Amino acid sequence: MTRFLAYRITLIFLLICESFICQNKTKLEYQNDTLVQNLGSGLVQFLKTSEKITLYSDRSFSKVEMKDAQIGDRFIPILNKPDYGILFFSCVEKGPNFYKIIISKNHFAYIKHSKNIIYYPWADFLINQVTSIRSKDLHDNPPRSSIKGKAINIENWAEDDEINIIKVDKNWIQVKNITQNNQLFWIEWRDDRTLKIFLNLLV
Repeated sequence: MTRFLAYRITLIFLLICESFICQNKTKLEYQNDTLVQNLGSGLVQFLKTSEKITLYSDRSFSKVEMKDAQIGDRFIPILNKPDYGILFFSCVEKGPNFYKIIISKNHFAYIKHSKNIIYYPWADFLINQVTSIRSKDLHDNPPRSSIKGKAINIENWAEDDEINIIKVDKNWIQVKNITQNNQLFWIEWRDDRTLKIFLNLLV
């Protein structure tokens, strides 16, 4: 009876621990800028999303941080859809043979240059890679006629409207809505730490 009771107590304890861990596990989305809290100077893209990733603690690669880094609480992509070839991390420094990337809030690691890794400054990425955008908060950050100008009427717009980002001016981007007669507008795309828009890379 005592052994059975001890077994039941142990089982209950393990179930409680498992539940606690699950509740505290970070849920990653397609876009995770609010978890990373640092946009860096640009992005690095891993072209082969299933390839093993080794992270280092220093730029000389003398100490391994993670030998086979797995996407999760300690390794958070800012854009995350590996099955579609989308795996991007914020990058704060680009050296002659390394990239210093943000792997979670207030945590950094180094990766080696590789033919399977591409670095994009933010302006190049926005203009050449993004296929559509959406404001996270239309009340506070609507499309405007100019930088800090009047909000424009977007009543007939749809989320799948074809757009082109044509200019980046610090925290603002100028965008052309091709579907809506090439209408031009400005929108704030970032603040100090996070994105103010959702980015879509899929056609």
